[in-house]
Formats: sequence, C-alpha cells, structure tokens
Amino acid sequence: MLSTAPLAYAADDVTLQTIKVRADRLSAIDSVVVVENGQTQNRTLGGMLEHVSGVQSSAFGPNAGAPVIRSLSGSRVQILEDGQSILGMNALSGDINIPFDPLFARSVTVNKSSDSVRFGGNAIGGSVDVDSGIISRKMEGKQKDVELVLRKGFNDADAQGLRANFNDGKHFSTNLQLSFQKIGHYDIPGNSKAGVCNSQLFPANGGVNTFLADSCQKEARIQQIYNKASQPFIDQFMTENPDWADGDFSFYTNHPTSVWQRKTYVNPANPAYVPGTPAMTQKKINRDVTPDYHGTLGNSYASNAHIAAGTTYFFDQGYVAVSLDSKESEYGVPGFSMENKSFGANYDAGLPVGVVIKQDKYALEAQLSSPVAYLESVQLRMSRLNNTSGERLGAAKANDYQFDTNQAELLLAHRRAGLLSGLLGLSHQARDISGSGPQRYLPDASTVSRALFLKESLDLDWATFDAGFRHEKVAHEIRKSGFKTSRNAGNSTLGDKDFSLNSYSLGASAPLGQLFGVKLRYSSSERAPDVNELYASNAHYSIMTQEEGNQNLQAERAKNTELTALFANRGFKLSATGYVMKYDNYLYLGHSGAQMANRLPLKYWKQTDTTVKGFEVDASQVLQLGSYGKLNLSAFADLVKNKADNPDKLRAHNDGEYLPNMPTNRYGANVSWENKGWKARLSGTRYDKQKYLGKSVSEEVPLDGYTMVNFQVSRALQVRNSPFAGIEVFFSGTNLLDDDARPHNSPLKYIAPLPGRGFQLGLSARL
Repeated sequence: MLSTAPLAYAADDVTLQTIKVRADRLSAIDSVVVVENGQTQNRTLGGMLEHVSGVQSSAFGPNAGAPVIRSLSGSRVQILEDGQSILGMNALSGDINIPFDPLFARSVTVNKSSDSVRFGGNAIGGSVDVDSGIISRKMEGKQKDVELVLRKGFNDADAQGLRANFNDGKHFSTNLQLSFQKIGHYDIPGNSKAGVCNSQLFPANGGVNTFLADSCQKEARIQQIYNKASQPFIDQFMTENPDWADGDFSFYTNHPTSVWQRKTYVNPANPAYVPGTPAMTQKKINRDVTPDYHGTLGNSYASNAHIAAGTTYFFDQGYVAVSLDSKESEYGVPGFSMENKSFGANYDAGLPVGVVIKQDKYALEAQLSSPVAYLESVQLRMSRLNNTSGERLGAAKANDYQFDTNQAELLLAHRRAGLLSGLLGLSHQARDISGSGPQRYLPDASTVSRALFLKESLDLDWATFDAGFRHEKVAHEIRKSGFKTSRNAGNSTLGDKDFSLNSYSLGASAPLGQLFGVKLRYSSSERAPDVNELYASNAHYSIMTQEEGNQNLQAERAKNTELTALFANRGFKLSATGYVMKYDNYLYLGHSGAQMANRLPLKYWKQTDTTVKGFEVDASQVLQLGSYGKLNLSAFADLVKNKADNPDKLRAHNDGEYLPNMPTNRYGANVSWENKGWKARLSGTRYDKQKYLGKSVSEEVPLDGYTMVNFQVSRALQVRNSPFAGIEVFFSGTNLLDDDARPHNSPLKYIAPLPGRGFQLGLSARL
C-alpha cells in the first residue's frame, strides 16, 4: 500500500459519495484521511494504514496488526465497520487481530484527531471506519457487476475472491462477497530472534537484563561455580569421607594438614592449583525457551475466510439496507510460547500458540431525507455482533472469550439555518463478555453505554467553525462465573462500576490568501476504564504479563490541541501538523518490580498524568506529462513522544518516563505513475532507531532502524470477443531490500521480525 498521507491536509475535499444527503459528514477541520483499497498486499488493517503519517501498525507478528494512531491504540482507538463499532477482544489483547477483508473493503476513513464527540470514549485517540462494500448507499451504475480476484503469493498469501452486485436499476441492489487468504509460513532474512537477545543479555556492569531475557523468551541466569584451581591442597579427610561434603569446595583447602576427630590428615598438593585465581567463577547460562528459527518464521501460518451478503431497497426519500457477514481466522503467533517454562525445563516440548477467531455481524442501516420540517435527514444504524476469540496451546484450548454486542445509533441532521448546519445523535451499546478455559484473565461482565451528542458547523466565506458535545454514561456489571482472581490481585472482591463522561470539541479552519491555510482544533475528551483495566487478573501471556486490574481507577481525560498549516501552489501541496495531548489519569500497566509464574512480570493498571506530543509533515507534487501520463510525487515524516509528566519514584524506577513499545519516528517517499491503463507505484519508508526508551525495571533495548521498500505495477486490459468487461493484472513486492524489520512498537520485536522479501501476482476480472 502506497503512502496516502498527502490526503491528510485536504480532508475538506474528501467525500464518500452516497446519496445526495448524509446525516454525518466528514469534518473539514479534523485530520481525516480516506485510504482507498487498491490491488495491494493488506495482511491486516494496521498494515493497510501504516503509510499514513502518524499511523503505524501494532505488528503482533505478521497476522495481527491494529492501527496505532499517534502512539495510541487498543481501547483508545475506535474501530468501526460501516459506522458501527467492531471493538472486541482485539482492543484488550494484542495477538487478537481485527476481522478484516483485505480484498473487498472499499476504503478506510481514519480520523487522527480525538473523535470522542462522535464515537465515544473509545475514540479518545481517533477512529478508523472501514467501508466494507457490503451495503450499497446509492444505486449502482450497472445492473450486473461480477468481479473475480485471484492472487498467487511468493512469501505472501494466496488469495481468491468473488464479489457481485445485482440490481434492478430502481429499487433493489444486492451485494455478495466471498474471499479466502492462506499461507503456510513466512520467510525471514535471518534469525527470528534479534541479535541483542545474545549480545546484550548480560550487561557490562554485571547481572542479567531480565526484561530483555523475558522478551526474547530466553533462560538467562548467572551460575556461581567453585573454581577447583583456586586452593593449593586437596582435603584428605573429605576424600576418604565424601558423604560429609557440602559441595566441590569441601574437597579443597588452603592448609597442608587438617585435624578431624583428633586425627591429623596430611593434605596432598592440588595438581590443578593456579595461584591467584578466584574461588568462584561465573557461568552465564543462555538457553532458548522458544526456538530461534533461521530463514523461516516458525508458527506463522494464517488462514482467513469471509462470506457476506447485503441488500438495499431504495425509495424516493432514502434507502433501507440489511446485511449479514461472517469472518473466520486461524493463525499462529510466531516465536511465542504461553508456557514460559521454568528454568532447566525441557524446552523442546514447548507448544506453539495459535489464535482462532469467528465473527458474525447482522446489520440494518436506513436513511430518510426530509422526513419532517426542520430535518434534512434521519439515519438509523443497528447491528448485532457475535465475536469469539480464542487462544490455543498446541491443540488444547487456553481460553475463549465471547463478545456479544448490540448497538444502535440514530442521527438527526437539521436543515441549514442560515450558515449553521449540524446533527443530533443518540447511541446505545450493550456488550456481554463471557470466557472459558484454564488461562482466563477476565471475568464475565456486561457493559452498557448510552450517549447523546450534538455537532454543529458554521460555514462563513472566510472561515469554517465547528463545535460538538457528548454526554455518555458507561456501566460495567460483573456476572457470576467460575473466574477467580490471583493471590496478587489488587481487587479483593469484584464489583460493578459506572462512569459519567462529558466530551466536547471546538475547531476552525480558514484560508490565508490564495496559497496558505490553517486549521485549529481543541478537544476535551473522557474515556471510562475498560473491563481489563478494572478487573483483569492472572497471567495474560499474549502481552507477556501477569495483568492485575484496579476497580478504583478513574476516567481518563485528554485535552488535545492540534494546529495544521497548509500550502498549495501549482500542483504542489504541503501540510504540517503539530499536536499536544495532555492526559489526566492516563492508564498504563505499571511494573511492580516482581515476577510471577516462571519469570512473568507482575504489573498493575495505574494512572498518571501524561503528555503525548508530536508532528506530521506531508508533501506532494502532481506533474502532468502529456502523452506520458501523470506523475505524483509525495513524502512524509512523523514523530511522537508519550511521556509521563511527573512520574513518582516507583514509576520512574520500574517503567521510566516513556512507556515501552512506542512508535519510532519515520520518514518516507512515494512515486506513482498512471498512463493509458498502466499504473506503477514505488514507496520507501525509513523507520529510525528509537531514542525515547521505556523500562520494565531494566531499560528497553532499542533495535536498529530499517527501510521498507514496496512496489506495484498493474495493467488494465480490454479483451475483445470475451465475456469479460475488463481484466487487470498486477505484480507487487514488499520489503524489497529484505531488511530485518522489527517495529519498535511491536511486542514481538525481539522474537518475530516482519516477513522478508515477498511478491504477489494477481488477476482481477470483471463480467
């Protein structure tokens, strides 16, 4: 996927075409980017968006990657599909992927600004909305459109898909989607474990870097061994009475004679004696708990399947649409073992970790234009989401979590009153979580969220202003189950919790002459702690932590200021954005300083004031080459820091000022060319070595920077006298330099690099 970052500064020009009236329009002031889904190698949703400035992928191995927006992810970035939340276990556990169809999703809209007014506290760090393509929101141009997609991967997935639309041109339009992706394993350029897993386990100042050893899944310890050459004589009595010995040191002495039970023994000389050598020597033990693969990333298989259908009925004033889609995924978590065996165990008997996901979604969407006086449109969205995500230890079940979510949203857009336009929204969400299996770390719980929000926009000739407010109530209820907290739990008895949240935003944008423009956004957003932050207990192996919640946590509040400067002249466009997000009661997992369950660090959910700040720069130049087509040159750079304001001594010692696993700064460039059915793209992104390091008692060890270079070329063909309306063939490649690529924000960076050089050959045919 090529860099689409140059769209960021031009969000006011970006629209998603539907019917003439939309209840909810894209903001002209927020940092909004729309990424179209072309013929690209999108393994995950995070991977599809990682070329947008300020957005990276969590990269929990090649098969799980969530969007990380300005260092924020999980419960702070709302993930939606067709305007409805699909956050589930993927928000709480990094190895659980977001169900996503990489073949047929039409586009993804990313809002990098706080989007809490629109989508609630879980959008405190932004939102990502996938247009699945299952629902038609306008009548299609052709009465029949069938697309067949075939892809062959070389160190990439094989894929097959069928998409079809059938309509009568007046009232009914039906979409069908069927897709599959599969790969046995990924190849890598070197070893699966980073070089620092051997070179930096034992610091020069002594001891063991336990954080690095645990992250590398290594048995690393220093054993004290008696030096038999350190003493000049062999103890004769101990030689004759070995049962009295306490160890090797008992058989040696510094004295030529010894007296035992009133008897004098003459001690013979020690032939191995070396004068001046120490009595004890150190043996550094360095053993792999999980295999260190070479050339192949073990346990990196993946298999995905998706089937969906949606039907829309159009009438004079709008439409009503219903859809059903089902996604299934099964994949390995490479280089990782949930067993975390004790010192000296037989590590060859370790079992690989697998993930199984099944998600079914039933949705209804309706829009009515001009229903009554004063209303421009009414939009209703309702859905039922059933998601089961489970971890497997070999063939055995470690845990399963069922997320059942019912949600509904009503949007009322009022008629323009002079220069003022806007909408009133009501939303309701009810979520039930139930778990099973021996490796449970969450109780059964129910969460209900209700919200009322208002957004208004004032469009003047010289500027645009907008404002929004949301009031939201969130209530967590603990249900009876067999779940038991650990002996280290901070919660003695789990209880219900509820929160009342208020969020608001203010923004303005204005042109400054013909060449310049500016956008300013301020927002104050609140987020309620989620169930893992409140109630988690026991080993949560996928984040390599014994995770303990705290039900006395308060809601987070973020006060965000964002300023964007724009410049455009003769096809050249430049955007520069700086932002500061000041968090009160920022939630994080803090290290206790202790380890449990075979070296698993014991961490508690805590809060501290934190500042997140950074910048993003995007530039592009369009060149018209006449008969040679069109050339688009673009570049971007970004940087983010996530730093505690005034950490206490425990936070400073155990976790440091910066949190670990934060995204590193990047800069990249992209060249794309189009001419007479030909398309070609070449992009490169440099990921620098991380300078802002966190701690897990021991300081985080940075890895070398790397450069990702990708390309794609395609050709659209018209085949005469054939049943095909059009055929497009393409060839693409990723990581062309075959770099040992380890994103600093990846929890698996020390044990699982990104796949090496890969290619994909594809064919798309339309009937």
